[in-house]
Amino acid sequence: MASTGYDFIKNLTPDNGAVTNLRELLFLTVLQSEAIEKTLTVQPGAMHGRKVAGIGDMGLVGEVQSACKPVFNSTIIGTQEKEWDLGEFTVAEEICYKDLKDTLVRYAMRTKTSVADLTGTDYIDIIVEPRLREALTRMFWRLFWFGDKAAKNVEAGGVITNTIDTKYFDVCDGLFKRLFAITAANPAQRVEIEANGSENYKGDDLRAEGVATAIFEDLIYNADMRLRQASDKVVLCTQSYADALAIDVKRTTGSDLQWESLFDGFISAAKFNGQEIIALPVWDDMIAAFEDNGTTYNKPHRVVYASRGTLWGGIASANVIEELDIWFSKDDQVNRMLVRDEVGTLIWEDSLIRFAY
Repeated sequence: MASTGYDFIKNLTPDNGAVTNLRELLFLTVLQSEAIEKTLTVQPGAMHGRKVAGIGDMGLVGEVQSACKPVFNSTIIGTQEKEWDLGEFTVAEEICYKDLKDTLVRYAMRTKTSVADLTGTDYIDIIVEPRLREALTRMFWRLFWFGDKAAKNVEAGGVITNTIDTKYFDVCDGLFKRLFAITAANPAQRVEIEANGSENYKGDDLRAEGVATAIFEDLIYNADMRLRQASDKVVLCTQSYADALAIDVKRTTGSDLQWESLFDGFISAAKFNGQEIIALPVWDDMIAAFEDNGTTYNKPHRVVYASRGTLWGGIASANVIEELDIWFSKDDQVNRMLVRDEVGTLIWEDSLIRFAY
C-alpha cells in the first residue's frame, strides 16, 4: 500500500529548483472546524446508550377554589428522554520513507539510521498532519449531516453515488436522516421545494420569481411559536437556496441581502426579515459529490429552520482532534497515525425544527 500523501507529493518534481522547502507549498482552502458549531451543538463526552433526560413545562395551574381548605393538586411536570446512538470510526494511516525518498520529501528527511523516522519533519508537520486534521473536520461534516447506518449506493436502491464506498457514511445516522424521518411523520413540519423534483442538475425553477421567498415565509410563519421565539433560532441552507433567495429579494425589493463572510469565506450569514440565515456551500459540495444518481442530485436544495440548541452532534472524547496519535515504529520502520472515536447525532426537540426540501 502506498504511503499516505504519496499520490500528492509524487507529482512535484524534486529537481526542478522551483521548490526545495516543503514550507513553500500552497494548499487549497479547506473547512474550518469552528464553522461546524454554527450549525449544531457539539456535545463532547457523549456515550453510546446513555440516556439524555430533560424537564419540560409544568401543566396548567390556577383555578377557582373556595377560600378555605383548598384542594392541593399534583400537577404533572413534563419530561423527555432520548438516547445517544454512537458509532465508532477509525482513521489509520501509514508512511514508509522508501516510497518518498525520490520525491521532494527527501529534502525533509533525516539521514543514516534515522532516515526512516519522519516524525518531527516538515513532511509530517507541514504536509500530512494538517491535511489529516482537516480531513477529520470534513469527516465530521459528512457524518453529522449525511451519515446513514443503512447507507446504500444508487444501484442498490439508495442515494449514495455509485463510485463512493458506503463505509464512509454508515458509522452513524446524521441529522439529515433524522430530519427526513421527523418531517415524514409530521408533514406540517415540511415545506416542499418543487425544484428538487428536477430531472437535471440545474433545477432553475428555484430561481423563478417569488419561489424562494415563498419557501422562506412558509418555513418561518408556519413554525411552532416556541421555535419562532427561541433565542438561538437559525436558518441553515444550501448555497443554491441562498443564491435563489438573494436573486428573488433583489428582483422584488431592489435591495441586496448583505452577506457577511464567516471563517475565511467558508460560510456566510445574512439577515432577512430579521431572521439569521447561514449559507453552507459544504452541503452543496457534499450533495454533489456523495448523492449523485448520474442524472441529478438527491434533494440538492435544502433549508433547515431550527433552534441550534436542538441539533446535537455527539463525540465520545473531549477533543478527537487532539487525540490524533502519530509515532514511528522502530520494529517496522514505518510512521503511523491513528485516531479512533465514536460519533452520533440527536435532535433534542423534534417540534423545534422545520425542513424545506
